[in-house]
Amino acid sequence: MKRNISIYMFDGIKAARNLYEDLQHRIYHTITFKNYIEEKENGSITFNRILEYIRNDINMMPPNDFYEIIHFFRSQIYPLFAHDSLETREAYLKTLYDYLGITRLYELDTLNAGKAYAYLYENYVDYFPIARIRGKYFSANIQSEDFLHFNDFLILMTKRIIESKLYDYDDVLTEEEESIIETIRLENQQNLLLSEAIEDQMKFLINVFFPDDRQDFIQAVYHAYTFLKQAIRIRSMIDLQKNPRVIIVDIY
Repeated sequence: MKRNISIYMFDGIKAARNLYEDLQHRIYHTITFKNYIEEKENGSITFNRILEYIRNDINMMPPNDFYEIIHFFRSQIYPLFAHDSLETREAYLKTLYDYLGITRLYELDTLNAGKAYAYLYENYVDYFPIARIRGKYFSANIQSEDFLHFNDFLILMTKRIIESKLYDYDDVLTEEEESIIETIRLENQQNLLLSEAIEDQMKFLINVFFPDDRQDFIQAVYHAYTFLKQAIRIRSMIDLQKNPRVIIVDIY
């Protein structure tokens, strides 16, 4: 079983101009986006409604609608690079997405990584409920400010996991990364509920940790270092004024 979780932010002006135009007319490989939607025969998601969201404000698009855009691009672009390297394909997609006003902040392309990330997110919202436009599985459209609060939790939580030495890896952070983490810690030192959420989860992990790959919380431990480095990178990319919302797409 495969799982892919991707996190996106948008340039609404570019999307309203370029994505809106391309999805109406452009054939990337075999069909247009309109043909793709019509072939799916899904009455709950329509071509015109998706275009309307893009024209008015892509940031407010439901995650299930945006999923169809991403799935369309994958179905049309991936075959074009069947004999090329993954790096070549991803470089093309990055350039294309930038032109269309889409930025992929992070992609978790394995079942275990997806389970681990979703586990930590749901643990966070148990303490800090987030208003979201829900979609399938873990998919959601949320305010970037709320996402960044979760992202800070993720940074502090994974740093504690690494410090706990629950697994036998010597993960090393750069001086710059350590400085960023310390800044986040100082910014949140009066947030007692956040501290409680992190400490409660650490107590749980320390008490129950055992090498069983089937458990979501075990995968959260194994992926802590990767999540930490990616969360620090993401934090530097989101501008709340330019990027008011993010969409999480969960393909499961």
